[in-house]
Amino acid sequence: MKANLKNKKKLFAYALPIITGFFLLALLGIALQRYYSDSKKIINLLTAQNVSELAQIFKKIDETCGILSFEHEKNYIDFLTVERFVGSEVGAMNLIHPEKWEGPYLKDNPTIQEKYFIVLDNANGYYIAPGDGVTLANGKIIGTDIILAKDTNLEDLLNDGNDLLFEGKPLVQKFKDKTN
Repeated sequence: MKANLKNKKKLFAYALPIITGFFLLALLGIALQRYYSDSKKIINLLTAQNVSELAQIFKKIDETCGILSFEHEKNYIDFLTVERFVGSEVGAMNLIHPEKWEGPYLKDNPTIQEKYFIVLDNANGYYIAPGDGVTLANGKIIGTDIILAKDTNLEDLLNDGNDLLFEGKPLVQKFKDKTN
């Protein structure tokens, strides 16, 4: 009987650390899964917030300076920190009244996943969007799975609700219609 009790104590002495170890590993797994899941959602929330703020800034610039055009189909937003410039062009943006520039509009140029946001020169107007290579919470990658180009029908993608909307917030936003 004493031997049987001794064996049970030994078994318990080995089992307790093993059970505790499995329990801690399970907790770590749950924490990592939550972190991974939440980080994707946070990226989309930040993207939606930045897109909205940038659209408001560009609407203000258009109201005061008059945005004439952009040089490329996809233009990096890396010039909103500029205080003064010479000529009618700041970054890739051409202005009608550059003397009315009220910059800097931001302290730092916004990025997501270390990529600049872009102004997309689309057939329907000018849009703020995350740059190529940004992975959204749904796992789709801008520029690979979701092609943003001059002929992309962004209104359909936004109305679809699956790709470029997150919890009802757009991840791409129009700030100016085309005048020509």
